[in-house]
Amino acid sequence: MRTWFWTLLLLLAAVGLAVGVRYHSGNVALLLPPYRVELSASLAALILVVLFAAVHVALRAISWTLDLPVRVRRWRARRALAHQQELLERGWINLLEGRYAKAEADMSKVAGQTDVPSRRVLAHLSAARAAHSMQEFERRDALLAQARDAAGADAALKPAVTVVEADMLLDQQRPEEALALLAQLHENGPRHMHSLRLTLRAHRDLGHWGEVLKLARTLTKRNALHPAASNRMIAAAAAELLRSASDAATRRAIWKDLKEDERVLPEVALAAAEVFEADGDEARVRKVLEDALDIRLSPPLLHAYARSGAAQIQPRLEKAESWLRDHPDDPDLLQALGTLCLCGRLWGPAQRYLERSLARRDDPRTHALLAGVYDRTDRAEQAVRHWRLATQSVVGLPALQGDEAVLFGPAAAHPQFESEESVAPDRAAGL
Repeated sequence: MRTWFWTLLLLLAAVGLAVGVRYHSGNVALLLPPYRVELSASLAALILVVLFAAVHVALRAISWTLDLPVRVRRWRARRALAHQQELLERGWINLLEGRYAKAEADMSKVAGQTDVPSRRVLAHLSAARAAHSMQEFERRDALLAQARDAAGADAALKPAVTVVEADMLLDQQRPEEALALLAQLHENGPRHMHSLRLTLRAHRDLGHWGEVLKLARTLTKRNALHPAASNRMIAAAAAELLRSASDAATRRAIWKDLKEDERVLPEVALAAAEVFEADGDEARVRKVLEDALDIRLSPPLLHAYARSGAAQIQPRLEKAESWLRDHPDDPDLLQALGTLCLCGRLWGPAQRYLERSLARRDDPRTHALLAGVYDRTDRAEQAVRHWRLATQSVVGLPALQGDEAVLFGPAAAHPQFESEESVAPDRAAGL
């Protein structure tokens, strides 16, 4: 747009000059004693324009010549910058592809060539990451020290060095040192998401479950943790806090501090059931398990729910049967119902529930429970059969068909085993 404007302006000036010269027929007298030169006005104007253009070109040429060293320095700086940028890009590509030796070499070249502090810090940190991936920890520590020196007291660069170093220390299973670095970082500046995640990892590795619970809640509020990862962290922290509490009052205080959605997590509910059962609080145990099972029928919770004293069998049976209406084909729920009926000496319902569970999933525990039912109802042959099936599944014995052993693998085709099986089938079945 600017070019068009100046072109139009120049054309207008030329047209105006031509019109003015056409209607102006005067002369110009130039006195240079002892000479007198007379020129037409048009020729004098043309000479002035040409003289002005010549002087302008000469001055520009002189200026360009004097600025030549400066322009050469700028060209060299641009070329060096482009080369450094190319090395940085190639180094990062090698780092992402896992070519750590090449990445470290490229980044070390950049650090040695550049005069920009931020680029030098970035190069040293990238080279340290590559050395860390190659398990070269001494070289990594030296590169981190160079990055700290290059960062100096820069408020924008120093935290980056600290976070990268803490991350690598956590990978090296040195959470105490990483936590000390992160604590110093948080004292001197704001708490960023990534540094909080690293702090959470450090506290988890050190077993500081109270801090893990607080940080997991904070990161969950900020949407900085995946819901599944958040639930795992909160569940592990709450469960460990409940199990490590020294007395019943402390356990109740921890349980009261948990949120409703945290209490129904399977791991938390199972830990709470264990500690409250140890305290003899059967009513609280039942309430904890039922609240969690109303959300999700977790197999460990169902197994815990099936362990009941005589006074709790009937209400637990009624509650489990209400779940069965919504989940009629759940083998774990059917197994839990069979266990409750077995504990309540309800042999017929126990047999029916356990057989329904076996029809949906072959499980050694269900076989053992059903064997217990048959044993208590004087059906020894069926009891022995289910004990044998349960043992075979758990111990890995060969499957039995009648009185003969079915052998698997190369031994099945060996003539020695065939002769022994035909001569002594009882001994083979015992194997």
